[in-house]
Amino acid sequence: MQDNIIADRMAPYLQLQMYAKFTQLAVKNSCVNMGQGFPNFPPPQFLRQAIAEEALTETLQYTITAGHPRLLKAASEFFDKHMGVKVDIAKEIVASSGAQSVLACIFQALLNPNDEVICFDPAFDFYRPLIEFQGAKHVGVPLRPSQLNSKASILNRFENGKIKFSKEDEWHLDYDYLEQKLNDKTKMIIVNSPQNPIGKVFSVEELDRLAEILEKHPQVIVCEDAAYHHVVFGDYQPFSYPRCITHPKLKSKTVCVTSAGKMFSATGLRVGFAIGDEKYIKGIKSAQTYHNFCLNPILQTATAKCLEQTIDGKYFTEIRDLYEEQSTMLLKGLIESRLNLHCWVPQGGYFLVTDITDVEIPEKYFKDDQDGHQLTKDFAFAYYMANEIGVVCIPCSPYFENKELGSRFVRWAFCKTTETIQDACNRLK
Repeated sequence: MQDNIIADRMAPYLQLQMYAKFTQLAVKNSCVNMGQGFPNFPPPQFLRQAIAEEALTETLQYTITAGHPRLLKAASEFFDKHMGVKVDIAKEIVASSGAQSVLACIFQALLNPNDEVICFDPAFDFYRPLIEFQGAKHVGVPLRPSQLNSKASILNRFENGKIKFSKEDEWHLDYDYLEQKLNDKTKMIIVNSPQNPIGKVFSVEELDRLAEILEKHPQVIVCEDAAYHHVVFGDYQPFSYPRCITHPKLKSKTVCVTSAGKMFSATGLRVGFAIGDEKYIKGIKSAQTYHNFCLNPILQTATAKCLEQTIDGKYFTEIRDLYEEQSTMLLKGLIESRLNLHCWVPQGGYFLVTDITDVEIPEKYFKDDQDGHQLTKDFAFAYYMANEIGVVCIPCSPYFENKELGSRFVRWAFCKTTETIQDACNRLK
């Protein structure tokens, strides 16, 4: 009997489906769940209202595979106004069932077996399994923090309710190492900005350097995962920050992925977009045809209505300000905790990362409670937190090609209510 090769290849990733496991731990131990990246507050009322209204009028039949015309029109007008990107709705945009489905369609459309995809680690842990489903290979290129910030050094920056981002919080890409990893097999580079889990926003200078390097590798496509493009802090404005899709030398080779669910704080909405040159979108549409065929028509037209209603940008400024406040609250709580952590100020997104190198963890947590195999420190720390302190965080080694390098870090989600964050901070003291 032939082995199920796909299942065998996916097995290591299935063992690392930690979100459900730690969510179960949170329920079992009555923990505060600061792990999984979903807002635990209601989505905006105008979204609920739009869904209710559209449910009464939509035909509930198949829509155009690429997306409902009203949705594509609303999205293209929104992207034009807020990103300065003009999109031909017939050729340069496709909607799918959330950003993850968009990514799956991109990889199905554009990757061949044995192609190589460069991920900047720590990289969102869904990239690698999706890449491997296509028979392609992922290649990790690590980002490294400028330094290990002490608690005091960050707390000294707390002023007027905010902790300002500084050069000490930067995570750097080794461009010489990147060039070593680029070769004729390299088909794609994923740029996630703001980046899950570290909250990094790539600067103009960094994108310029990337563009310069890629001039030597014209076959490389840039997949810009911009799921958090509305949540950028400091001097950046929602949707307006250094981006591949607007960079003069990168935009022609970029496919940009966005998420309406993230934009409207409703991760179950499952509406995402890919925009880019027709030569890429044509293939992505084909993949979408055999992947989802089409999306729920109610959610498509409701999302269109919400994009139309929020095109002035006021809602997104408010939600950005909220997330920045919540990130500061959580970061300050981690700094004031009993734990000897090293922290960095995020530039955007839903998450921040801490270094746990100097945290002492009871030896018993380094053994898996089911089969006794040795756990990396990040997993041991997460189990220790859930069982003894009552707060859930997420281990970061699955975000790295080099698991040992990632075992120093854990991820915390700040897309939570003030009450939730304060509860977590109180338990950490």
